[in-house]
Amino acid sequence: MSTDQRNSPPFFRGLNRVMLSLGPLADGQHCPYQCAFCYVVHGFGRYASLSVPELVNAVKACPSTYDIIYVSGDTDSFAPPRTDMGIDLLDQLSTLGVDILFTTRTTFGAQHLDRIAEIAQKLARSGLLLFGCISIPRLDSGAHLESANTPSTRARIATLRDLKQRNLTTVLTLRPFLPTIPVQEYLEIISLCEAFTDIVLGEYWYADVAGVIEQRVFRGPTPKEVDFVLRQMDFDENTNWWKVWEGREVERAVRDYCAAAGLPFFMRSRPAVDHARRIRSRR
Repeated sequence: MSTDQRNSPPFFRGLNRVMLSLGPLADGQHCPYQCAFCYVVHGFGRYASLSVPELVNAVKACPSTYDIIYVSGDTDSFAPPRTDMGIDLLDQLSTLGVDILFTTRTTFGAQHLDRIAEIAQKLARSGLLLFGCISIPRLDSGAHLESANTPSTRARIATLRDLKQRNLTTVLTLRPFLPTIPVQEYLEIISLCEAFTDIVLGEYWYADVAGVIEQRVFRGPTPKEVDFVLRQMDFDENTNWWKVWEGREVERAVRDYCAAAGLPFFMRSRPAVDHARRIRSRR
């Protein structure tokens, strides 16, 4: 399948999940947030831009070979000006009888938070979970890594707290680990969030082989000590090869910190979802 245009179905289905989004924001602007480290516009591919009813109907038409829906993928479906539309999508997906996970860098006002809480309650009545993942890849370093219109790190931390207060399963996503961010900074982010975080997620950094993403992240030559490995993505159907920085030192430090704090930490979302489900079953 071409990485420039996805065909039917208009989203990724595999690994027992459906991953979808609202698609590109507009021609020439894929996502409202233009993160320097983002791999989407360099070979990942794009999901189709459909209305909420069209997306939900497309999911309904799929064989039942999934047990969770991710609203994530190739864009931030909750960033302005599509915040209401993204929450409408969550609401309609909540009728399909599976857990739902969404990822965002945006912040929500009181009215939006109340709507999200209602969706979480609806799912909970059916024994299902709503995972709210807030992406925080930096604290103070590397201001150039995120666009000026991206909500501040501390505003996103407050949003994670707001979601926890509304009984979502909260996920702090330190994604991706980057060689330009000090290890201690990741630990500080966790310390600021641990009181209202259920799960911590890390992730390797995927960069295009042409070096476009590297140039944006490093704003100059790539340091010699930064080692990449060539790998294909195991969580998407694109067939491109990627330069992957695994950040083992960061992963070890974060894992040790989370173990000491009693926080579940994972490098993949599926074991994180399974962990939350085990807790749900015990309850």
